[in-house]
Amino acid sequence: MDDNFKILNETNKYVLGHIFEETYLIDKVTKERFQLGSMYGDPSCGLIDKENNWCIVGGSTLIIWTPEETTELKADELYWACQIRQANQNSVQILIDPWADNSSIWELNVLDKSHFKICNFNHYKDKEYTEQIEW
Repeated sequence: MDDNFKILNETNKYVLGHIFEETYLIDKVTKERFQLGSMYGDPSCGLIDKENNWCIVGGSTLIIWTPEETTELKADELYWACQIRQANQNSVQILIDPWADNSSIWELNVLDKSHFKICNFNHYKDKEYTEQIEW
């Protein structure tokens, strides 16, 4: 791997990461490298599902990969995804920048791209920056 490659997530089968603004999924066995796309600014988070059926990368946009397709999801309400966690088999929860005016938590179905707001997230507004965000 390139020295500039930053790992966002890893499973027994895949490594998900980026080189600056370009995102990649690498098959650990075959060494095949899937270029998922690019975004404005470096991606801030990424997740490979527990069954290795899909992955998602977040930052200024969302990039969703399945073996069938790669989709870029541009939605104003999901701008600057900060962290992602798996909610169930095909859904994730997304934390939007905790210091932004639109800070919130959303749930996204990675297969049909439907999403809904769970709640606003104001716990870190007007507080000093930290890498350790509890949500």
